[in-house]
Amino acid sequence: MEFRQLEYFCTISDLENFTRTAQVLHVSQPSVTKAIKALEAELQLTLIDRSQKRIALTEEGKVFLVHARKIMQDVKAAQRDMQKFRDEAKAGTIQLGVSPMVEAYLFPDLFTKFRQAYPDIALEVRELADSQLVRECADLGELDFGIVLGSRGNSAAHERLILRDNMSLCVSMTHPLAMAKEVDFCRLREEKFILQPPNTYQYRQVFQYCTESGFVPDIVLCTAQIKTIKQLVTNEMGVSVLPDFAMWTDRTFSRRPLKPRMDVPVYLYWGSHKQLSKMDHQFLDFMEKYTESAEFKQHFHLE
Repeated sequence: MEFRQLEYFCTISDLENFTRTAQVLHVSQPSVTKAIKALEAELQLTLIDRSQKRIALTEEGKVFLVHARKIMQDVKAAQRDMQKFRDEAKAGTIQLGVSPMVEAYLFPDLFTKFRQAYPDIALEVRELADSQLVRECADLGELDFGIVLGSRGNSAAHERLILRDNMSLCVSMTHPLAMAKEVDFCRLREEKFILQPPNTYQYRQVFQYCTESGFVPDIVLCTAQIKTIKQLVTNEMGVSVLPDFAMWTDRTFSRRPLKPRMDVPVYLYWGSHKQLSKMDHQFLDFMEKYTESAEFKQHFHLE
């Protein structure tokens, strides 16, 4: 079964005329007739009733038409998707996946610096729910790169450390721990936590540290919105734990160091089967220079 046979068959079903079909498709009428006969021979069924002056589909032909049209639609959808890839290749586009935490606090400066360095390469960002989903999309080839929190431990060949920061306790200004020099996790046993959703690095780390300290955290709300978490902490609705890079400019709540220390490594990640292009190497070179620069370290208070 060939694609052109399906194309001829679908067109005939619409026009009900072999001659008109040949004219529309810019082929000879014998070519159309031959293709349809070959299709019927392969299926061992008569699809078109030729006994009348105006052709019509047989019952078998009507059923086959449903499948043929679906195949044609799928082919056109595939062609549109492939055209997008061709357009992106011509335009020079890098697809970058990020979690909400990264998009809000790390991506804006990165995007600005990259556009200044490579104005001819488009950097398209795609926000996903968490770092785990970013990795999965990169592994499937849906992303060129992703910026993720934490490492899976078995992907050193296709990830690069961007920064290593601390996570700190966030409490309201009136909270008893607001002036503590550092806070042991054991002291959070009776607190109510406001966290990101369960698959996030923040949630998993907090849950692990709490259980290792002998208690299960009392989680009153999970939300992907970092601004919401901060505002609820300010409103004395609970405590949270956030990366320092997400809190340097905040003055509405208190940020206290944790004991034991909880760090947050941030990696640039790409799929293990990805073949790096020239443009990909340019992006990797940029990221290396950018994250090693004094300006980057000063901007995120890493020194």
